[in-house]
Amino acid sequence: MVHSPWSMVLLCSALLALRKPWALHTPQFWAEDGEIFMKQDDAWGAGAFLTPYNGYLHLLPRLIAWIASHTADVAWWPAIYNWSAFAISVALFARMASPRVELPAKPWLMLALVLVVGTGEVLLNVTNLQWFAAFFLVLHLFTARPTTLGQRLGDLLILLVIGLNGPFAIVFAPLFAWRAWRAASPRTTDQGPETKDPKTQWLNVWLEPLAVGACAVVQGWLVTHTNAPLSLHEGPEKFRLGMMLSVIGSRLITWPVFGPAAVKAWPLWAHAILGSGVIGALVIWALRADPRRAVRAPLVVAFTLITVACAYRSRADTWQDDNLVNGDRYFYISRVLVAWLVILECDARPRAVRYAARAVCVVAILMHAPRFILAAPPDYKWAEHCDPIRRGVPANIYTLPEGWWIEYPGRPPKK
Repeated sequence: MVHSPWSMVLLCSALLALRKPWALHTPQFWAEDGEIFMKQDDAWGAGAFLTPYNGYLHLLPRLIAWIASHTADVAWWPAIYNWSAFAISVALFARMASPRVELPAKPWLMLALVLVVGTGEVLLNVTNLQWFAAFFLVLHLFTARPTTLGQRLGDLLILLVIGLNGPFAIVFAPLFAWRAWRAASPRTTDQGPETKDPKTQWLNVWLEPLAVGACAVVQGWLVTHTNAPLSLHEGPEKFRLGMMLSVIGSRLITWPVFGPAAVKAWPLWAHAILGSGVIGALVIWALRADPRRAVRAPLVVAFTLITVACAYRSRADTWQDDNLVNGDRYFYISRVLVAWLVILECDARPRAVRYAARAVCVVAILMHAPRFILAAPPDYKWAEHCDPIRRGVPANIYTLPEGWWIEYPGRPPKK
């Protein structure tokens, strides 16, 4: 076992690079990396920062695109995008290793971020960085209140940047409000450093939820006042509960524990029943009264909020089949939170629960170890085909995922 939390940061960083090595040694744009963020930065510059996409702001991709275009030749832009995503992922590991983050079993929870099964589309690209970075908000629910001005400013910066990078401030805002309410209650001592200054005491309790709430208001207003649909499917089909439960069950239970072959071989009703039963039992058991319920309860609520939001957004009930590729990003956070709840039972007092949780973790790792390193996609040789962007002339340039390309419109000549 790795005893130093910083050794675990290095290990998780190495595993992340090993899992998707081609994203770092042969970097290419992924989906909206080029078609949205690069193109809009090229056209509008800093004005793109305030431009919503899919109904909300994406601060980190906009910032990375702006930095790349102002510091390096176009041939290096995909490398800057992907290495920036890697650096932010490492920052998440470092945040988790901080002694201020008060979570049990942190080394194993950190490993779950990298080891949990998936297509890898959320890893090491700025388009889907929001799904990985959302865990900064989750971790903050377990972060001790700041004792210095530097800590306070750092916390606020993290909350504002992540809150304006995707819709997750909307989803998790109730948890921040609940945390503040508990801290303000006279029955709790969780009000930060002892002080007789009411202003400082107020800042310790309410400043952070107000920051997240402000981000939630901004993103919520954009979601409801832009033309972007709230759901990816707005057809006339009736909601199919069985299909939705089957997709959730297959993505969160069957695939992680029994592998992709089981997802294809088992009928839809099997995934629905297995998923509902296991997740329901895990949630109920996690809410039992014991010293760790204060840790598990927020995770259960976070899991419920994000799963419901992503189920509505993806409308998986309209899918004809579950191919494990379609919309996998919508299940990443939920899958990690399920893994965290299982990991927190690995030292449970009932021996049967303890051994069962450990067995599930071992089986899940062994099941997916042969596919841990994600297969390299085609190399479209960005450096050889990006010259039209350098010259500002129209071109179609192929990029990832396979079948995507950038329809670059060119730049008008300077007057």
